[in-house]
Amino acid sequence: MKDMNIKIKLIPIFFGIFSLLIIACNNQTEEEQCEKKEVEASAINPNGDSELALLMRKMYNDADSIKKLITNNEGNITKEYIIELERIHTAIPTDPDVKTPEFEAYTKLMIEEANALFSNETNRAEGFNNLVNRCVECHQSFCPGPIKKIRKLTIN
Repeated sequence: MKDMNIKIKLIPIFFGIFSLLIIACNNQTEEEQCEKKEVEASAINPNGDSELALLMRKMYNDADSIKKLITNNEGNITKEYIIELERIHTAIPTDPDVKTPEFEAYTKLMIEEANALFSNETNRAEGFNNLVNRCVECHQSFCPGPIKKIRKLTIN
């Protein structure tokens, strides 16, 4: 009889411990929730993003920041940006057939425009727009999807 009373008293304790374990396992940390969102976001492209695609997205975001600097007369393109731009030559594309002599020529033109903008102290807006135009020209031949977005970088 005494053993039965002990077992009856232990049932709520075990139930409480079991409940706490379930609650603890279901609570995700903020970091885990962010990781889950990143996985869901990358589910858009089931094959994953190429090194070149990721670089292009970074270049766009950096160019948008540069646009704001130029528009507000607070800065210009940086050598770091130009170095990132030069990585386009070596970044691995989604489609390896993209790396043609024409692609190389476009990227060289973009780098030349970026260097000219870096040296330009008088008309940065025009130089920046020239760089944006070179990006658009390349995308017209190789990857037209983001052209509309790229054109939004133009300084009016």
